[in-house]
Amino acid sequence: MTITTLSAAILLAASTHAFEAKVDETIESEMKREGVPGVAFVYVKDGRIAYVKGYGLANVDRNVPVDPAKTIWRIGSISKTFTATAVMQLVERSRLHLQGDVASYLSKVKVPSSFPLPITVGDLLTHTSGLDEIRPGTQAPSEAEVLGLSEFLKTRLERVRPPGTTISYSTYGATLAGELVEEVTERPLEEYLRENVWSPLAMTRTSIRVPATLAEDLAMGYEREKDALVPQAWEWYHTTPASSINSTAVDMAHYMIALLEEGRYGSQAILTPETVRAMQRQQRTMHPLIPGVTYGLWEDFVGSLRVIEHGGNMAGFSALMVLVPSERAGFFVVGQLEGSKLRDTVKQAVLETLFPAARTRLPAPTAPKDFAKRAAAFTGRYAPSSSCHTCEPRSVPYILEVKADDEGLLFTGSKWIETAPLLFERKDGTGYICFQTDAQGNVVSLHAGSYWNFEKLN
Repeated sequence: MTITTLSAAILLAASTHAFEAKVDETIESEMKREGVPGVAFVYVKDGRIAYVKGYGLANVDRNVPVDPAKTIWRIGSISKTFTATAVMQLVERSRLHLQGDVASYLSKVKVPSSFPLPITVGDLLTHTSGLDEIRPGTQAPSEAEVLGLSEFLKTRLERVRPPGTTISYSTYGATLAGELVEEVTERPLEEYLRENVWSPLAMTRTSIRVPATLAEDLAMGYEREKDALVPQAWEWYHTTPASSINSTAVDMAHYMIALLEEGRYGSQAILTPETVRAMQRQQRTMHPLIPGVTYGLWEDFVGSLRVIEHGGNMAGFSALMVLVPSERAGFFVVGQLEGSKLRDTVKQAVLETLFPAARTRLPAPTAPKDFAKRAAAFTGRYAPSSSCHTCEPRSVPYILEVKADDEGLLFTGSKWIETAPLLFERKDGTGYICFQTDAQGNVVSLHAGSYWNFEKLN
């Protein structure tokens, strides 16, 4: 080894050590701050696992430590990405077509003809189907009472907006995509995924219904009530393609590698390079400057670094998968406590530590002097576009209150400065939001990127 290559190796080792120390420090600090009992983390780079580690306990009562290769976690809505992968495989095989009318493939479920344009397969994968997000009712009381996809969907498909127009997080779109897979292949979704995705990727501990032989390796979900950890009951969902997959950190590493390496894991290929590129490419956005959605994954910009990702929540669990296609890198982090902020803190720390582009900021915006004259058009109450429109009364999980001062808009603890008609930049230079108007010029919606889309209520 020459002096030059030895120096490079030393620098690489030092950099690797610093990264691992940063991950450990961030996760351990957040676990302590939030009271999360256990976490698993894995980072992949250039087609291999570069760092993997378990922290704390998978089961507190039994004193079982987290094993990233063994501990099985609930990954919640990350399940949607597997359903999207299955659909894209069927597109490759010409069994489905992205511009095809969903209704033409279905015999067990009727899609309402509420609008002139049909819902396409691509609309399902980009959360632009216009299907209502009807809740409650997606959960079953027990495993025995989980309905088959067609039985569940046949009475719960409601169209509330034209397809292809608005990105709106859709559990029903992903569930209908799973029904497409089942009807076209004439096989249960779990069986299809096991044969066509999990087995080729050596994901031997991934499932919808966990085999009895692996039940002892399930992490226990917990929530905090004051200072106490409270075990959470298992959630059973009728919307299995959108909600119900379980996996380990190492299994998820294999999946990320395939999505980053042109569909390949080792000698196995689950997708063609062309399909992977389509799943990495932005397919829809509400504005060119804000993140959108690919076929199955959400887009985000951290600084000037583009990532694609998907999170997942279940009672007692919180997970996040982040891919950086330009760097052939990605990571998966999972732990207890639904809605935990640990995953977001880890995301920021990992990306800013590894990639200088993640640390960049937009130029500071200058507030227009006459903004106060237009402020009232934007202020008011906004509801998530994914709230239930056909529920009686309308089901709105929370309200976003947008206020203003003479300089800009105020909400979620941030200030937003107008930089172009209907476009605002966060004052700290970390992103944009946009608004849309109706035919009369009235503001009707606010879009903050990917699935953060809101409708004005007043």
